[in-house]
Amino acid sequence: MKRDEYKHLPKGYYHLATDGKWDGAIFHHREQYAYGMILMGLVTLWFPVEIYSFTLMNNHIHIIFSGTGDACMDVFHYLVRKLNIRLRKDGFPELPPDYGCKLVPIESREQLKNIFIYLDRNPYEKQYCVPAGYPWGTTLIHHSRFKNLFTWTKASSLSKRELERITGTRTTIPADWEFNPVLGLNPDSFVRNDKFMELFPTPKAYECRLVKDYEAIVEVADALDEEISFSADEVEGVISALLRKHFSGRELRQLNHDEKGRMAVLLSQNYHIAVPQIAQALHLQEYVVKQFLNAKDYGKRITR
Repeated sequence: MKRDEYKHLPKGYYHLATDGKWDGAIFHHREQYAYGMILMGLVTLWFPVEIYSFTLMNNHIHIIFSGTGDACMDVFHYLVRKLNIRLRKDGFPELPPDYGCKLVPIESREQLKNIFIYLDRNPYEKQYCVPAGYPWGTTLIHHSRFKNLFTWTKASSLSKRELERITGTRTTIPADWEFNPVLGLNPDSFVRNDKFMELFPTPKAYECRLVKDYEAIVEVADALDEEISFSADEVEGVISALLRKHFSGRELRQLNHDEKGRMAVLLSQNYHIAVPQIAQALHLQEYVVKQFLNAKDYGKRITR
């Protein structure tokens, strides 16, 4: 769908992902990330949307929010405009004129859970930090005590002039919003965290899914046409799950050659794992894996 088509979408829950395949950067240093945190709060004052989760990455942004398609796209254009002003001011290249986004409707409770996990796992995927250890987004408040290590100042304790300097706007800021010179704005000030807590009521429910629900990660990535990567340990976890589901719980060493071929296809088709990783995990030569993936018996596909 194109931007104009997004504008006609009805009110509902949406996952907005800006163009992650762009080679440049939106956030170059800590001050710009902190500014991005403040912008996310200002969005909720300027537009008829509610934010439930977000993640600011080096070259793209993810948001879960509710509103009409038109309001969601207004948010996107607002962010691009304000971020370009900041980039230009700091002496960095602006976002390209064709910088775009995808707006994916969230149509079920399970899909919403998957996208929550995808957003919080994104920095971990990029090897920035451990899961739930990323400060630039809502992982800061998702069953995390990280925010308690910082001192927050309520807007009510700041002068109007100081708030204008911090936020870059004369918009009236809610008195209970909390600011920090390092992290910008506390997400708890404006994020509807109740939806997350409803879906993940305990830290264990959240953490287990965050590090083990590989199918959810692949499903969301496919919807966005994004690439994902799994570590060697995660591939082992995927294989263990497939052994239980499709091979009666046997161990990998107990599979015959034909069964390893079926396993290779599952890893490639369902999880988009690359040939070299599959070969290493299954203890096969790469050319053997390619033969399995292209054989008529296993379902022909183009391998990476």
